[in-house]
Amino acid sequence: MNNSRLVPRKIKKEDWSTLEKWWNSWPNSSAPPKESLPGNGTGGIIIEDNGKPVIAGFIYQTNSKLAMLEGIISNPNYRGKQKRDKSLEILVACLYETIKLMGCKYIFAMTDNKKIINLGIKLGWCLDARPNYTLTKIL
Repeated sequence: MNNSRLVPRKIKKEDWSTLEKWWNSWPNSSAPPKESLPGNGTGGIIIEDNGKPVIAGFIYQTNSKLAMLEGIISNPNYRGKQKRDKSLEILVACLYETIKLMGCKYIFAMTDNKKIINLGIKLGWCLDARPNYTLTKIL
């Protein structure tokens, strides 16, 4: 990872335009409404490589001991398999530790991203291999 310095930090209000651009740059993807994200788009963690944002994810809190890890999005121009994989590992580890500090005992996540699925399995997550479908309704 030659001279990479991957550092986590809390997502800031100023990051929204970057995150929105990432979502809209991936095929078959579009940015969710900011108000649908935790903390109005600031309730998560972003990983920087030498000060440049490369990947982010969000934590949805519930009124139980379960938190939901969601909205993982990365810079589509961030290149290098090792660097991308390492940034994802650091992000998930930081989200995991943050969720533990919140007092939660369970983490729930939904994804069709093979890298995230494989990382979850590697970290001991239970995988329900049956297809799931996402239902959303705007009120």
